[in-house]
Amino acid sequence: MRIEKTTSIIIEIIAIILAIKIFSFILAPLSWALLKNQICDIISLWNRWDAPHYIDLAKNGYTNVGEGRYFIVFMPLYPFLIRVSAFFTRNYEVSALLISNFASVFAGFYLYRLAKVDYPHSTALKSVFYFFIFPTSYFLIVGYTESLFLFLSIGCFYYARKGNWFPAGVMGMFASATRITGIILIPALIYEFISQKSKSESKTKNVKDGLFLCMIGFGFIFYLVLNYSVFGDAFAFLAVQREHWFKHLAPPWEGLFGALWSILCRDTAEKVLVGGAELVFGLFGLACIIYAIIIKLRPSYTIYMILTWLLVTSTSYWLSIPRYTLSIFPIFIVLAIIGDKREALHYVMTIAFLLFYSFFLVLFTQGHWAF
Repeated sequence: MRIEKTTSIIIEIIAIILAIKIFSFILAPLSWALLKNQICDIISLWNRWDAPHYIDLAKNGYTNVGEGRYFIVFMPLYPFLIRVSAFFTRNYEVSALLISNFASVFAGFYLYRLAKVDYPHSTALKSVFYFFIFPTSYFLIVGYTESLFLFLSIGCFYYARKGNWFPAGVMGMFASATRITGIILIPALIYEFISQKSKSESKTKNVKDGLFLCMIGFGFIFYLVLNYSVFGDAFAFLAVQREHWFKHLAPPWEGLFGALWSILCRDTAEKVLVGGAELVFGLFGLACIIYAIIIKLRPSYTIYMILTWLLVTSTSYWLSIPRYTLSIFPIFIVLAIIGDKREALHYVMTIAFLLFYSFFLVLFTQGHWAF
C-alpha cells in the first residue's frame, strides 16, 4: 500500500512538471513561427541573454582579457557541468538545457519532500505546482543557473531538516559554487542546526555535524580562489560588477527608488519590464516574508527568505528581481499554505501565474528582455 501511495505521488509530481514543460516547448516555437513568420531553431530559441555567457565559459573557461573577463561574475559549477555534459552530447546548448531541465525535476521532488515534513500532501503538492507555474519559472528550462541552484539549495534544506548534515553540507557547498546567494544557506542552517541539537547528544557528534555544515562555505571559497587565480584579486567579481554592469551594494530603497524612476521616465516597454515588474516582484517577495513571519513559518526558512531578499535587493538598481524571486523557494510553501486555506485564491493565483508565465516566456524566447 505504501509503495502504491509513493508511486501515485511520483506520478502526480511528474505530471505537473511534464505538463508545464510540454506547454512551454510548444508555446515558444509556435509563438516564434506566428510572430516572426519563420521556422526557428528550437534549441537556440532558449539560448538568450546570460545563457550564451555560461556556454562561453563552458567552452573557453575564465580569462582576464577581452570580453570574456566580464564573465567572472558567473560562478563556476554550472558551466563546468555543461562542459562535462557536452563531452557526451557534443553540443553545449543541448547540454545546458539538459542540465537545467533535469535539475528542475529534482528540485521539484525535493521541494515536495521538504514541504511534506511539516505539511499535508495537498500543501506539499501545491508548493510544487506554484513553483513550476510561477511567472518566471521558464528559467527552470533555459540555460541559466536557477534549476541547478534550487535543486542543490532545496536538497540542502531537506537533509538539514532530517538531521543528515553530511549530504546537507555537500549540497550546500555545490549551491554556493553555483550562485552567490548560496552563502545565505549558512546562517539559515546554523539556526536550524542549533534548534535541532539536544543536550542529550554527544559533543563529538555535535562537532562533527557542525563541521559538515561548515562545508557549505567551501563552494564560495573556491570561487574566491578562482577570482584570485585569474585576476590576482579574490574579489575581482565585485569590481567587474561595478565596472561593466554598474552595480554595487546599496540600501534596498536605492533600487526601489530606481524602479519608481523607471516607471515614470523610461520608454513604455521599460516602464513595464524594467520598472513595474521589478517593483511588483520586489514588493511581492517582501509581502511573502511578512506573511511567513505572521504564520510562524519555520524560522530557518524565514531567515533564508529575508537574507536572500536583502542580498538581491541591496544593489544600486533593481534588475532581474522577478527571476531572483524564483530562488526564494520557501515562498512556494507560503503560497501553498494560502492556496490550501482559500480555494478561491488558489484559482486566482493559478490563472494569474499561468498568464504571466506565458507572456514572459514568449518575450524571453523572442529575444526581448524578460529578466
